[in-house]
Amino acid sequence: MRELQRAMIPDDENGEVLKRMLDDGDDLSLERPVEFFHVFPDEAAATAFASAAAERPFVSVDEPEVDEDDVWEVCVVRIMAPSHSAITALERELGELAETHGGFADGWGCSPADRETH
Repeated sequence: MRELQRAMIPDDENGEVLKRMLDDGDDLSLERPVEFFHVFPDEAAATAFASAAAERPFVSVDEPEVDEDDVWEVCVVRIMAPSHSAITALERELGELAETHGGFADGWGCSPADRETH
């Protein structure tokens, strides 16, 4: 079953991450927080993006944070099963929104599903 599921995942960057998750024994059918990261050159751009992203349905947005290199990051979180199509679509949508505010998408991540709560 896992091999069939693995074979149905496209061969791209998101697909490779999902395949590694499957190989590690993760159940991709289980929902969990998936984090989408975006970076910005300044606080104003990060804050504007965070406000706009918060208007999207089914997401929560962390407060913008600055790192030691003065790069601002905003994390958008959606509770979802990590499917290739859903991750790719939301990553594209948020990336386009980030670009309108002078930033860009910087990847996504999630922890393995917690089988205890499902």
